[in-house]
Amino acid sequence: MLSIPTLEFPSRCFAPALGLPTRVDAGSKALRRALPLGRDVHVWFLDLHDMGANATSLLDVAEMSRAQRFVYAHDWRRYVAAHAWLRRILASYTGVDARHLRFATGRHGKPQLAPTRYTDTPLPTFSLSHSKDWALVAVAAGVDVGVDIEAVRADLPGADLAAAVLTDGEMAELEASPTVDHAAAFVGCWTRKEACLKALGIGLGLEPRALYAGVHAQRCCVRPKGEGAAGHHVDVAPLPAPPGFAAALAAVDGFANAHHFDDAAKLAALRLESVC
Repeated sequence: MLSIPTLEFPSRCFAPALGLPTRVDAGSKALRRALPLGRDVHVWFLDLHDMGANATSLLDVAEMSRAQRFVYAHDWRRYVAAHAWLRRILASYTGVDARHLRFATGRHGKPQLAPTRYTDTPLPTFSLSHSKDWALVAVAAGVDVGVDIEAVRADLPGADLAAAVLTDGEMAELEASPTVDHAAAFVGCWTRKEACLKALGIGLGLEPRALYAGVHAQRCCVRPKGEGAAGHHVDVAPLPAPPGFAAALAAVDGFANAHHFDDAAKLAALRLESVC
């Protein structure tokens, strides 16, 4: 069963409370955080107001090049913070210096860790999503996972967007719900579909209308149809999210428990010391 408690989100959940070092030396295997067991998933909630120390020094040339294309400073800061914390989190599981991590992409652009001379054990699977000042990172051991977080906008969905994203059944469910709930219901449904697409690693290679996730916030089994997806099912569930946001976690062929890393008191026992 899904272990996702009802959480009261603090106004700020700053990344330093997560107990992650700025760097993890490749040789310090004793400091590695244990990977999730079996089909469990670790889900990290991050507030991107805090970039952490030396964030830009952790990113590679491609990441920095993309960051420099942002016009607004807040977009640059959010991108750099999200990718720096992703590297720190993955470094804590692999024991590899965050700067030495390398990424590859699948056929449809899904990122994954690439083996390097610094890695000597199976690499975790992961998914990153960020919206405004919040980010999610999911980490698993060999499970194809996807996460998504989106801000709820009062002007959504609009007739054209709803028709492009929702199945006929979802459209009927949305129309049957109170109008005041339409924006949150639509965005919640969209996050579950997006998490499914990211878990499958096919992005928008599969139309969102090919997935039925429902507009009600509940765990469900999605059976997509289309190239690269047939024969699989995707286990998807809503995640607790800050007010004004919707979030979801998905895993191909199912997941067991989702363990949250977002509470400073619980994370104190998991703190890793930097070996800089």
